[in-house]
Amino acid sequence: MRFPAMFDIPGTALYDERRGEQIHNGIVIDLGSFGDQVQTTQLQLMTNNLTLMYRQLVTNAPCPLMFFGGPYTLGSDVESPGTVEVIPHSPVHIWAGTRRGSILPDGKTSNGEDMGHFYSAGLDPVFYCHHSNVDRMWNEWKDIGGKRTDIQNKDWLNSEFFFYDESGNPFKVKVRDCLDTKKMGYDYKPMATPWRNFKPKTKASAGKVNTSSIPPVSQVFPLAKLDKAISFSINRPTSSRTQQEKNAQEEMLTFNSIRYDNRGYIRFDVFLNVDNNVNANELDKAEFAGSYTNLPHVHRAGETNHIATVDFQLAITELLEDIGLEDEETIAVTLVPKKGDISIGGVEIKLADC
Repeated sequence: MRFPAMFDIPGTALYDERRGEQIHNGIVIDLGSFGDQVQTTQLQLMTNNLTLMYRQLVTNAPCPLMFFGGPYTLGSDVESPGTVEVIPHSPVHIWAGTRRGSILPDGKTSNGEDMGHFYSAGLDPVFYCHHSNVDRMWNEWKDIGGKRTDIQNKDWLNSEFFFYDESGNPFKVKVRDCLDTKKMGYDYKPMATPWRNFKPKTKASAGKVNTSSIPPVSQVFPLAKLDKAISFSINRPTSSRTQQEKNAQEEMLTFNSIRYDNRGYIRFDVFLNVDNNVNANELDKAEFAGSYTNLPHVHRAGETNHIATVDFQLAITELLEDIGLEDEETIAVTLVPKKGDISIGGVEIKLADC
């Protein structure tokens, strides 16, 4: 959770001048970073980190569909990122990069370089350590058990990628060849994972929010701009599900057609059963459902279409149990924007095979 000392020695191969001015040996990494400095205590930051990890790798990732995300197929321009990509992957990139608008060592204006932008992230040696850690989380996630297994879809398993060996000769690797690190000659050292059992228990609200006092989802969406905290009520497809039904299908809070300029930082938080006065800087609350974050992407020079379209899902079966809403037919949802201009086409709750 702290920035490793070996990357903070000027003049060495692991040092990068184009990191945020706050990045130094021993500082606590912000797994919820979205490009702005948030005034909070170190204890609250660490608590938020553990909460985010629990939500992203346990609550919101009960199966491959959620951890890896939806399939990205030829001809589709709608993305459906997995939990590990949204958080902690993207916020670490943003946190380690320079502050946008600041002046870089070469006198140019920062766009978040190096780590905080897609095109330049690989110039910082931290990039490779970070992505190895994301790979390690893949192993940790599968070790939790349940339905947390690798994807069995043949199209995915047989997908091929070309690389070059140490002699410059091209060779191809299939996804199925990379699922077991031990077969590739390496493994990760066992270490403590305190986030596994860090389920938020403190509630932000005393009881059930009166859903009749807030507008229904049909009156709020489509939403042209999420520029302030909003609350709305939404009907569930069914209530009081049996454990067998819960095991068979996950209840998904789904945000359809989220649109934004993918050259900028994006972040919004989602809460259940709170009003729009919730303190969104304290994430260690049972009602916190999850967050969406974007790492800026510019893929090619001269590109003019920078609008990303994303479908975003949160698994809420466990969450509804924890806050005592599993028997309710209608629940309250609150969105808290933190960064960027976002529009949302619609919101629904559906049951999905998981």
